[in-house]
Amino acid sequence: MNRWGFLGTGRVTKRMIEAVRQSPNAVLAGVASRDVSRAAAWAAERRAESHRKDLECVKAYDGYAALLEDPEIDWVYIALPPSLHHRWAMAALAAGKHVLSEKPLCLNELEAKELASFARHQQRLLFHATAFPHHPRSIAAKAVINSGELGGIRRLHVACSFSGIITRGHDHRTDALLGGGSLLDLGWYCVLSTLWFTGLDCTRIRAIGTKRDGVWYQVQALAEMSNGAIAHWDCGFDAAHRRWIEIAGTEASLICDDFLRPLDLSKPRYWIHGQEGKTRTELVGEGAFQEALLIEACQNACKHNISSNSHAEAANELVDQQLELAIKTHHILDCIERSIETGIAITT
Repeated sequence: MNRWGFLGTGRVTKRMIEAVRQSPNAVLAGVASRDVSRAAAWAAERRAESHRKDLECVKAYDGYAALLEDPEIDWVYIALPPSLHHRWAMAALAAGKHVLSEKPLCLNELEAKELASFARHQQRLLFHATAFPHHPRSIAAKAVINSGELGGIRRLHVACSFSGIITRGHDHRTDALLGGGSLLDLGWYCVLSTLWFTGLDCTRIRAIGTKRDGVWYQVQALAEMSNGAIAHWDCGFDAAHRRWIEIAGTEASLICDDFLRPLDLSKPRYWIHGQEGKTRTELVGEGAFQEALLIEACQNACKHNISSNSHAEAANELVDQQLELAIKTHHILDCIERSIETGIAITT
């Protein structure tokens, strides 16, 4: 049984609480906050709502370091603002813990590379909490793309946005010191989804964007991909809620308007638009809870980490692939920022 400790008590922890609870091999064991009273209130609420009282006795820790010092904690979930991901992931790895960090993994490529290298040195697992690749719908859609049904990929459009963030009140997304801004928060999804679904690399980028209060309020980027396809990435805090992707080939296109997480868990669908207006709808993974599947991927990688069979090789490949994808994503986000600031196209 793996015991999970959470660093942070914010809104983002809600889905991960349920994800850990759905795993038969995981238990929510503790939470840490800079304010011990906040951690205590969070832990008390979790204990009161728990249906696993025989297993779950959530402990509150006075500060992040105190949780990391507990030898009974196996996994650490980092639910802190982006500016703190690198520091506390490094500390957790140094303490011998496996780490699941919220996205973005870090603030930039340099930090991501350092973190991945340290995880390998410590022989500990490091995952980022981007959950959509674990949903059966995403896996099915990727299989369609890989099958060649779409033909040669020529255009990719990804849009991630939501409005009202500026007027919501204090939020790390609007605080430059905490790693805020739409580029790291939503651009992460735009870039990572393109790389994950297609397996293509980015070769050149031209981008524009605007800042408010020191953070990227909206960003638009055009990218040339390794096969000559063009990707358009649109992220911002100034438009209605969108999490939309289109991958268009010479024969057909694949479209999903809620690829980050199904708006209706009972209807996780995407569309294939073929020649002459022919369209079909695919429904895959009804009821699937992608965060729980992410936790299971972490658990399975941990279980096979010390063995030498084919399961271990597959688990190690998953760990390496998702870390490499995170590093590539950070590299491209860095290039997008440089393109905006310099006003020129950046060769990646």
